[in-house]
Amino acid sequence: NSSIPKIAEEVRKRAYQGRVSIGHVTKLSAMTAEQKKKMFNLLLEAKITLTVLPATDIFLNGRDYRKLIPRGMVNANEIANFGIRTTISSNNILNAFTPFGDASLLRMGNMYANIAQIAKDDELEEVYRMIGENAARLLGMYKPIKEGSPATLLILETNSSIDAVRSIAQPIAGFKNGRQTFSNEPAIILKTE
Repeated sequence: NSSIPKIAEEVRKRAYQGRVSIGHVTKLSAMTAEQKKKMFNLLLEAKITLTVLPATDIFLNGRDYRKLIPRGMVNANEIANFGIRTTISSNNILNAFTPFGDASLLRMGNMYANIAQIAKDDELEEVYRMIGENAARLLGMYKPIKEGSPATLLILETNSSIDAVRSIAQPIAGFKNGRQTFSNEPAIILKTE
């Protein structure tokens, strides 16, 4: 049984629409198309944001299987296409639930895209939004970049958001409220004789 119906009911009863987020929901990955549509409608009506946690979900799920091991991770793009705000993150790093990681959201986006078999440019653009704009909106921290606004941003070693996800682009500089907070110069290839 999924807890989504009860959560959605409580969200509507308490008028919390748009202020609730849930994570994992790995049971969605095992549901039929009809069951998923029912759950998606509940999430959409309650304006619940879904956070997919790829590293934890694939590490913990399917342990009882010896072949054709299920991934246990929901396809966030499918949910986003339904109109539900989705994000990708990690809730654990270097602990018993997720013994690997470095807190890179681009690495999580890339891992998710591999697991969900996402490869088209428009799908990868959505993955980038899930780790960027959608995550910032979920946290109430979204501020579009425009003249006069505080410069809080990362500069990535890439030319596009799509390539950022594909290549796990490395941050080369970061700014918080207009002040540079770090620099990570790109690697230089040296000539060898």
